[in-house]
Amino acid sequence: MTLLPRLALIAAAGLSAGPLAAATKTAYRCTDEHGAIAFQDKPCRNDQKSHSFEYEPAAPPPAVATEAAEEPVAAAPAPPEPHATPVAPPPRPPAPVLFRCVRADNDKVYYSESGDPPPYRVPAGVVGLPGSPLGSNAHVSAPELNRPPVSAPGGANAVAGAYVEVRDRCERLSPAEACRAVRAQLDDNLSRQRNVGQAERTTLTGEARALADKLAGC
Repeated sequence: MTLLPRLALIAAAGLSAGPLAAATKTAYRCTDEHGAIAFQDKPCRNDQKSHSFEYEPAAPPPAVATEAAEEPVAAAPAPPEPHATPVAPPPRPPAPVLFRCVRADNDKVYYSESGDPPPYRVPAGVVGLPGSPLGSNAHVSAPELNRPPVSAPGGANAVAGAYVEVRDRCERLSPAEACRAVRAQLDDNLSRQRNVGQAERTTLTGEARALADKLAGC
């Protein structure tokens, strides 16, 4: 076969092979004088036996479609905390109500929460009715001045021995005065607790608690 027809056949084979023929590559099997064999993609050296052959390179792995990196989703802002309604402090207890009272029979001072002590009866001589050098009759209840004496009739001594109804005088203290008075009562109570027995101390302890509660409004 002449060279021209041979080239025509090679061209035809190349066309019929299509895309696969175009994808093949030439490799060389080289054997040296010691019989060592090497495969390479370049022609063998002149001192080596050479055998060329065609091969089809392995297809590259399919491209893995990289998923579009998901953009981080911004976290939803936390809902605003509800404004806590401020709790109003408990109302302060009122200041204690206290009255300073003076006994009608002996002018001793004491304190009362009502300021309206009940009347009581005393000998007329205690409040200075005729026949007695004591005091004055400022505390005597008016109706009692007209009552007959209880003792046997006769003379000024009989009038002084009669009993009359009296009532203590009371005056309401200001809040500051009331607080000072309650504080003094509590101090006196605590002082007395150090010098009494267990039974009386129990009573005084209860009174001290009540006085401390009154001072909460001071």
